[in-house]
Amino acid sequence: MSNTKSQIKDIIVNFCNENLNKEFTEKSIEILDKVEEANAEILETSRTDIWAASILNIVLDMNGVFNKKHVMYMTKKDFSQKIGVSAGTIKNKAEAVKEILNIQENDARVMISSANESAEKVEDKKETVAKEEVATTTEAPVKKVKNEKQEMYKNFMKLAHESNDIKEKVENFENAIKVASEMINKDGEVAYWKDEETKPYMIALQDLGNALNKNGNYDEAIKVYELLLSLNPLDNQGIRYKLINILIKHNSRKEINDLFAKYSTDKSAIWLYSKVLYYYKNNNMFMAKDALKQALNSNKYIALKLIKWTAFMEMSGVYINPVLFSEANYYCEESIDLWKKTKGSIDWLLKNVLKK
Repeated sequence: MSNTKSQIKDIIVNFCNENLNKEFTEKSIEILDKVEEANAEILETSRTDIWAASILNIVLDMNGVFNKKHVMYMTKKDFSQKIGVSAGTIKNKAEAVKEILNIQENDARVMISSANESAEKVEDKKETVAKEEVATTTEAPVKKVKNEKQEMYKNFMKLAHESNDIKEKVENFENAIKVASEMINKDGEVAYWKDEETKPYMIALQDLGNALNKNGNYDEAIKVYELLLSLNPLDNQGIRYKLINILIKHNSRKEINDLFAKYSTDKSAIWLYSKVLYYYKNNNMFMAKDALKQALNSNKYIALKLIKWTAFMEMSGVYINPVLFSEANYYCEESIDLWKKTKGSIDWLLKNVLKK
């Protein structure tokens, strides 16, 4: 199994363990396997959390989880917030996955037999489980405390995601982080993200950073993102893509160059376009053009979307790679404001794209 696929699988497993059940885990991993079988290299074209979110979205949607009558009901907004990927990005990538695998409505490859189980049956099961738990008076104290902390963590995360008040949101994320930290066994070396027990802590930190970033608390967001990268230098969560945008926004040259150096092997389109913008912003046209050449080879749709040519392509009937196009949608959703606020950057991009 490739490292990228392993990371996607980890995100799926963690999400399902916290919010769904084993059947959703297994079905989502089956879809992931089929995507890899169809085109293994395609998994390298986007962030791991976006792939995980899109696959989960397909499985949840087709099995009625977004329907209020479902026993595990959650809204698409809730799902987006919990998985940490915007609803628009999830929708675009999910459509791309459907096209890759030719997934149709009520596709047997996606449907879960017990997904539409009635609420009455589920409540009966819950009651049975509850009775069994009451009867089991010899439960180990350590396990009981762990379960209590897991419930506390879930409650704090739920409150944080549901709150519209930034102070309340931050407070609940910080409470979740504290509880998650207490669940980590710190006897010996801790491998953050690799060890399953550390993931709730890392996810809560990421959600806190994203909330601060969205609210314009950039200095605080930077501290959270830098902490995450120090704990997990491999950056399984794609934190560097959030961080680089804040740094470019403030033109923090030393920090930007240090981050580029740290992830010098990253050849993703998102990273390359970040380089293009940074070099242009600092009038280093040689480096900007070199980075643009690589970026266009990786994903031309990002540039075309930035210069507003994709609508013309769609109307003209030209074939558009759905995976690369969804990546372009994600990048522009995250970064187009940076380009717009960098004087002359889009005009420069237009001229240089036309030369290619």
